[in-house]
Amino acid sequence: MAFHDLEALSPAAVAALADTCEAVVSAEGAEPATERERWHQQQLFALLLGQPWPQQVTATVPVGLSGLITARRQRQEVMQLLTLLAFLEPRLDQAKLQVLERVATELQVDAELMADLEGVCRGHVLRAFGDFYRRTFRAMNDDGLVQGFARFILPSLGVGIDHARVQQYEALASAPSGSFGAALHAYYATTGLPCPGSRKGLPYPYLAIHDVHHVIGGYDIDVIGEQRVLAFTMGLVPEQALLIALPALLQFQMGIADPLAASVAPKLKDQLDVDVFARELARGAETTGPIRDLHWDFWSWIERPLESVRRELNVLG
Repeated sequence: MAFHDLEALSPAAVAALADTCEAVVSAEGAEPATERERWHQQQLFALLLGQPWPQQVTATVPVGLSGLITARRQRQEVMQLLTLLAFLEPRLDQAKLQVLERVATELQVDAELMADLEGVCRGHVLRAFGDFYRRTFRAMNDDGLVQGFARFILPSLGVGIDHARVQQYEALASAPSGSFGAALHAYYATTGLPCPGSRKGLPYPYLAIHDVHHVIGGYDIDVIGEQRVLAFTMGLVPEQALLIALPALLQFQMGIADPLAASVAPKLKDQLDVDVFARELARGAETTGPIRDLHWDFWSWIERPLESVRRELNVLG
């Protein structure tokens, strides 16, 4: 299962992308790749492009890369691949990130996010996460920074609880057996997680679709399950993929806590399972239909059989 958009690259573009991968992993030859980085680089390349790693590569970002990789979707998927390469080792490397930022600037994909990531290397963690939050609030709910934070904080004080949504979730207890709604109800009942919009839950506009992806994708809530659903969501929404991914990758691969998620997600290190992540990226990219929208109103699908929902949305595997 590969990125179909990358499978369509020309031989010249494939060779240029391999050189770019090598440039990121080795900081353009300044830092020889570790054996683990070398192995994962080749595996990722094969998984996401559907073809083997070339025998000869050069650790240089080729001149004219943007002229070889022209489609917006291809560029987004290239940046997903390259970002994973920068996270193979459980430490942020400024030289590698500078290469990544240069490529993002040339491909016109998420260059500002790459600059934020480089800022984390320089110790500007709160500033970088503040920018992640600002972009996330705007992209997911058209919220400003203050309003976005208020949605997370006020319900715990008894203000801004979404009572209508809570009632909707409670009604899932009577959803037909085998339905999407019954599976969503079971997800909260078995995990003990509070439903979005409740006093102890996270805001509906930001968490509801994440939980839906858990259910439709069949993902657990352990470390691997959270990686899988993260990658799946990235594949679903390439326009927001790195915005969604970077705070989580920093949290469980680099041990750099997301201040807003620290209460619900532990700070970990070296937890990235690259092969699993790549497969779920491709799985998400294969989906079709309204699930590809972060604002999908899934409630009209609640009473439908879960397996029917998965088939219609092309959630494979």
